[in-house]
Amino acid sequence: MKNGKRLTVAEHKYLQSMGINSENWLLSKKTSHLWTLIHRFTNRVKEIPAP
Repeated sequence: MKNGKRLTVAEHKYLQSMGINSENWLLSKKTSHLWTLIHRFTNRVKEIPAP
């Protein structure tokens, strides 16, 4: 699995609009339809639709 990258300001705002605490998540994969997030501490994987 790829290492997660820090989120940009726009990505932080999008995650917060979806009700996700953006401070605890890293962006692993970003496609046109799907974002794959990794939790900073538990390594849990979450996939969300791209805006």
